[in-house]
This record gives sequence, structure tokens and C-alpha cells, in this order.
Amino acid sequence: MVREKEFDDDNDQNVRYVVKDTQTAVKMRKAEAKEAAARYRAVVRKTNAEAKMELAKMKLQMSAREAASRHIAIFGPLYLLLLIAAFLGSIQYIPSEQISVVSALLTLLITMIGANLRSIVSESNGDEKKKKDIK
Repeated sequence: MVREKEFDDDNDQNVRYVVKDTQTAVKMRKAEAKEAAARYRAVVRKTNAEAKMELAKMKLQMSAREAASRHIAIFGPLYLLLLIAAFLGSIQYIPSEQISVVSALLTLLITMIGANLRSIVSESNGDEKKKKDIK
């Protein structure tokens, strides 16, 4: 079995493998497959490392306002859930005359957090519109 392997035009090399039996040819194919798989894994690792580096760079370049907005956008609904759960749990221990006061304070907090979430969403939509207008 004779096999020729041609390289790019930049390298004018021709490699000729002369294989006398099929077992050697199979071993050669397996070695080539392992080498190709290793090259593929190396490319994937390199791409993943580059992506992680870009994410880290973006996080470092993020302003404090953007970081705070991102935090509130992610954890705001959780804060709302905890406030409501705490209120419902504390109803048992609060005197009945004070429940309306606590309810009003809780409503105020929920309204403020909801307004912050809405402003974050509207600012991000406004920023995208401005970027599209600039382009």
C-alpha cells in the first residue's frame, strides 16, 4: 500500500508512506486520528481560554454604576422574594396593631426596588437605541 500526503503550496514537500501490510496502515491511521484529536482539543482549550480572558477583561472595564446595576438586576427579584417571605413569616410575631405599619414599609421597599429594576431595564434599552443611532 502506497500513500502520498501533499502539503500546502507554500511547502513543496511530498511525503510518501510505504506500508507493506494492513496492520501498519491501521496503526498509522489511528496515530493520525489521535494526533488530529489532540490538535482539536488544543484549539478548543485555546478558544476557551481566550473567551475567559475576554470575559475577565470586560468585567475589569465595567464601571461601578454598571456593576451595581447588574447586581440589582440579578439579585433584585431575590430581594423582593425575601422581603415578602420575611413579612409573611413575621405576621405571627407582630402585634395586630403594627401589621399595617410594617405592611406600608414593606410596600415602600418593594416599590423602590421595583423602580430600580425598571430604571435599569429602561436605561439598558436606551443605551442600545443610542448605540444603534450612532452607528
